[in-house]
Amino acid sequence: MDTKFKCPICKSEYVGDSCPNGCKVTVKKKKPLYKKWWFWVIIVIVVIAVAGSSGGNDSDTEQSENKTVSTNSGTDENTVTNDDKTNDVQGNTNVFSGDCGITASAEVGKSIIGLPELTIAITNVSDKDIAAIRFYSVPYDVYGDEIKGWTTQKELSTDTTIPSGESNTLTYQFIEDSVKSVKLYVYSVYFTDGTEWGDKDATKSEILKYASLINVDFE
Repeated sequence: MDTKFKCPICKSEYVGDSCPNGCKVTVKKKKPLYKKWWFWVIIVIVVIAVAGSSGGNDSDTEQSENKTVSTNSGTDENTVTNDDKTNDVQGNTNVFSGDCGITASAEVGKSIIGLPELTIAITNVSDKDIAAIRFYSVPYDVYGDEIKGWTTQKELSTDTTIPSGESNTLTYQFIEDSVKSVKLYVYSVYFTDGTEWGDKDATKSEILKYASLINVDFE
């Protein structure tokens, strides 16, 4: 059945787009939904809500990567272990699990020229001689923000042999004078018999997630 309209001028009823008496009637057509301003306001609100939810997931991932490894509190030195990390990057036997063969402690102080200086004290508690060790440092400024300048030293290492049962002290001076604190990870201990704890080729994300965190004291 055709829809009947009533002319607002002469009050005649008609079917179609125009009054049969010739009255000029303007028929208002409804705008499509996408042309209404409130439709786009709703779209923007939904997009912002979805973006905020994604940001929360990133934060959870970062907290997982910054997990601190348990240390042996029954001794004066920090035994660097990773017994609770069960998955390695290849999905094979975890190269970062167990005792890495050293105890270590570190502190950040000032060098004789006034620049920040990291000192690491290491003891080889394994039954094998250590040929090399690799560390990864994450420096922070006084506000607790990570320093990411191109002059920032991240990769630290030593190739000085540490015989079984002996100790060594390593010193690294930072170029960035804004360094106030450091998170220090050991991610590779290479022994003279060719075996290795960890992975010398680990990426930054793998190091932060799987490597062992060394306690660092600050002046």
